[in-house]
Amino acid sequence: MAFVADSTLGLSPKEAEAQGIHLVPQQVIWEDRAFRDLWEITPEEVVRLLEEGERLTTSQVAPEDLKATYEKLLKTHERVVSVHVSGKLSGTVATAQSVAQAFGGRVKVLDSGSLNGGLLLVLQEARRLLASGTPWERLEQALAPYRERVFGYVLPKTLTHLHRSGRISGLKHLVGSLLRILSVLEVRRGGVLPGPRVRGFAEGLKKIAELFRRDFPEGALAHVANPEGAKALLQAVKAEGVEVQATLFAGAAVSVHAGPGTVALFAGPRR
Repeated sequence: MAFVADSTLGLSPKEAEAQGIHLVPQQVIWEDRAFRDLWEITPEEVVRLLEEGERLTTSQVAPEDLKATYEKLLKTHERVVSVHVSGKLSGTVATAQSVAQAFGGRVKVLDSGSLNGGLLLVLQEARRLLASGTPWERLEQALAPYRERVFGYVLPKTLTHLHRSGRISGLKHLVGSLLRILSVLEVRRGGVLPGPRVRGFAEGLKKIAELFRRDFPEGALAHVANPEGAKALLQAVKAEGVEVQATLFAGAAVSVHAGPGTVALFAGPRR
């Protein structure tokens, strides 16, 4: 069995390969040109361009990249499990399902209902279910209860990039900037929703730690070029008794829409 994920996973190709995961790249769009995430544009370059005021966006994995990956893996594996960023946030799942039809049922495409650390957790649960004897035909059904309860909190450093990407209005951006109001974003059931509002980044870190303690004993942390913010969040959640299992880079999708400085925390339900 081979496992595939898109680059919103938050691991480099080398790190993913070490965990038995084959990455396919999302696309970063800059000046009407498409760059394959991690292969043709690095996370550092994405952050630099954003900090210089360049307007970037992201797009789904190209069909040809999915097709080439499936063809290569099916030469050495019986089947492929392909897990991707939420279909509510990207067209990658739909594209992967369309491409998979050409492989006679040997490729199973799963919607993680999340991204980044949440995607990683769902992929790991799919792997665990298969290893414990869940039939191939029942994998999606068996995975659904876990996937529905995967949760994430995302805290942008500023509202600027949410405004640029059209996620918030100009008025909210202006008022929030003047009053230093930020919104903790909640990633759940495939979507991104506004959560608690906080006064400043430091208060946001404390709020995430408090919210996380309520539901989860452990999680995976991610950040966009903000190691100090990630460290502060790590300390805050540890003080609340939450164990952080891994620290990931947030990836191009989070970087472009939430901006440099963003921190996030993801977790799955207790079993």
